[in-house]
Amino acid sequence: MVSKHLLPSKRDRAKGAIRGAALRGCLLLIALGLAEGCMIGPDYKRPAVETPTNFKWGESPSSEKAATGQNGQAANATVHASVEGAAQNIRWRKALPQDAIAKGEWWKIFDDPVLDQLESQLSIGNQQIKLAFAQATASRAQVGQALANFFPNVGVAPFYSNISFSQNQPFFFQQHQVQAPVIGSNGQQIGTTQFPVGLPLSWQEYAIPGYAVYEADIWGQLRRGLESAKASAQATQAAYETVILSLHAELAIQYFFLRYIDAQLAVYKYMVDVFRDNLYLVQSRYDGGVANELDLARAKTDLATAQSQYIGLQNTRAQAENAIATLLGKPASTVRVAPNVLRDAPPVLPTYLPSDLLQRRPDVAQAERQMARANATIGMALGAFFPSVNLFAVGGLISDAASLLFQGGSRFWSIGPFINIPLFEGGRLVAGVEFARASYQAAVANYRQQVLSAFQETENALAAIKILRDQQEAQNRTVAFAKQQYDVSLVRFKEGMVNYIEVDTTERTWLSAQLLDVQILGQRYIALVSLIRALGGGWKDYSMRPLAATPESSSVPSEAHSAPRKRG
Repeated sequence: MVSKHLLPSKRDRAKGAIRGAALRGCLLLIALGLAEGCMIGPDYKRPAVETPTNFKWGESPSSEKAATGQNGQAANATVHASVEGAAQNIRWRKALPQDAIAKGEWWKIFDDPVLDQLESQLSIGNQQIKLAFAQATASRAQVGQALANFFPNVGVAPFYSNISFSQNQPFFFQQHQVQAPVIGSNGQQIGTTQFPVGLPLSWQEYAIPGYAVYEADIWGQLRRGLESAKASAQATQAAYETVILSLHAELAIQYFFLRYIDAQLAVYKYMVDVFRDNLYLVQSRYDGGVANELDLARAKTDLATAQSQYIGLQNTRAQAENAIATLLGKPASTVRVAPNVLRDAPPVLPTYLPSDLLQRRPDVAQAERQMARANATIGMALGAFFPSVNLFAVGGLISDAASLLFQGGSRFWSIGPFINIPLFEGGRLVAGVEFARASYQAAVANYRQQVLSAFQETENALAAIKILRDQQEAQNRTVAFAKQQYDVSLVRFKEGMVNYIEVDTTERTWLSAQLLDVQILGQRYIALVSLIRALGGGWKDYSMRPLAATPESSSVPSEAHSAPRKRG
């Protein structure tokens, strides 16, 4: 007879099974940990872009002088050398986005308190900014979701159920008693016993199961997903910065457009008085029999035309004011901007603007981050070809009676790996990889196109600033000469040397010259704002403060009907 102390008990066998399962689980985790050093898919590298070292229209005055000979004559050899040097300055280099640099309150370079106040209100009330901020916040939350995939899902799911079967359902094996013989040690039947077989009609279950599921990132698919989520969040943040920059620039453009309209209204108001004075003059001469009826009709037409144009321009101003209200996030009926005539020249640019300023543009950074996201999706698509391994463990307590639930016999557990090996997907996985690679190539092309557009916008703005400045100087002379011409013709008319048609022609020329002069001034302000937007913000962060704008009078007449003065 074998001693019961030498036979393994049920508890010892259970402990041995648990230790064996734990050992196998540890070995599997170690193996998976070693395998997780592998990452499928290409690592992201920023592509090179064609970037010049300086701007074509952003040269300093000294460089302009170098391309010109004495007495303003062009030096052909120098010009050719300059063109060749510009071509050599263009080179391919890696993108280094610096959109995180603070853009600052760049609109303060205009030293306009009204504009400063409007810009601060836009930052608070604009709905598009709030929308973009919410989208950026949601994108950052998706990074947290992607990061959560690296951790096991652990939970408890207690439940109670009362189950009852139908006696009339087919193939129902109803529980009943079965008799069986009892065999003694001598092999002879010594009696019978009964035990139940089949299913009871009803029973209850009390259970407190717990579970843990972990997906092993063997091929780096989850890591690529995290890369994609981070890049997507950064791209959305850059889009948010783009919205902020664009809206602040749009508000500044609308504001200077409003002031340019105010300047035109001032011109019309002044010229209406001029036309009215001339009408009185012609009327008195007509009453005295000196002027003819045609001269009187011309004078009346001039006055009525100027008054009509003055009234129509007020509609344009009202629409610009309403656009400002919408940008501020306020009803159009609640915003009024006091008239403020645009007179002084805009701030002067620094002598040199490096092309590296463009790296602060948030839209360029957004396109670059979209490339990183597209590159990560390639690894995710390639990882779908490989087996996925999930580790799961289930355990807890279950019993048909609440009183027995917390006893040792109610325990249960299960642990093991779940491996999914793709064998046939009908070409879906291959198509997914092709789609991811094509999307990356599209993102690269979009990024390079964004850089080219950035340089185009910057060069356009620089060209406009420089050309409009020269045009302003020429137009100032035109206004002065037109005023002189009008004064001479008016004197000749008063002396009876000419008919009123000469005065009519010269005063119309003078009016057109003044309107074009203030239009050029408004375009100069708008061009400077466009340059700031093209550069991704102002340039004070680079210790290149703009030169102080010198107060210059415009051709907008004063209340005293003074003649216009020059602006550079």
